[in-house]
Amino acid sequence: MWKSILPLSRRLAALALALQLAACAHSSTPRLDARFGDAVRLAMVQQVRAPAQAANRAPADGLDGPSARAVLERYRASFAEPNGQPVAPVQFMLGGGSGK
Repeated sequence: MWKSILPLSRRLAALALALQLAACAHSSTPRLDARFGDAVRLAMVQQVRAPAQAANRAPADGLDGPSARAVLERYRASFAEPNGQPVAPVQFMLGGGSGK
C-alpha cells in the first residue's frame, strides 16, 4: 500500500510546487507597480522652493571664509558637549518597578 501512496504523494507535492511558482510569477498589482514611487517624487518636488534656481551658476553671497569656519567649528563642538554639560548616561530598567 505504501508503495502506491509514495509516488502519488510525490506527484502531488510536485504539482503543488509548480502551482506555487506559477502564482508567484503572475503580478497581481500592475496598477500599483506602474505608479510605484510617485509619492516620493512628488514630495521631493514640493520641497524645492524655486526649481529654476538650479540653473543659476552665480556664487552665493554670504559669510567670508574665516567666519564660516568659526560657525562650522561651533556647530560641530555643540554635538560633543551640548551646552557645556556632559551627556547623561542612558539607563534601562528591566523587570518589576519595586526598586529593590
